[in-house]
Amino acid sequence: MTLTPTQRAVFSALSDLLIPASETMPSATEAGVADTLIDQALSYRPDLSEDFVAAVRACEGMKPEAALDDLAARDPARFTALTVLTAGAYTASARVLTALNYRSPPVPVGDDTDTYVDLLADVVARGFRIR
Repeated sequence: MTLTPTQRAVFSALSDLLIPASETMPSATEAGVADTLIDQALSYRPDLSEDFVAAVRACEGMKPEAALDDLAARDPARFTALTVLTAGAYTASARVLTALNYRSPPVPVGDDTDTYVDLLADVVARGFRIR
């Protein structure tokens, strides 16, 4: 699901209100949330896409702060979809990860094939049985 240019502009204003810039961290739009990162977050959580788009639509034509207050009061599920996806997109930003000095943990390179073969040896020796 993709946002229209108008919806993207509304979302950009909302996201900066939800995640403003600080001395050390970028705002949501500076991090690229309204560009491609929200699309990425939507692809990870398609279950939230309908509520997210409805939330953005509900905020069209309103001042961002009033729109968020109204949405939170009148439609908590859509407000939750908006905030969860905004936060998820923000934390996927390379700029945010750099500002946080985040390094992903190393992925173990070990191969446990021998362990699995040993575990299955008893099953193979026993043969096919239905309990």
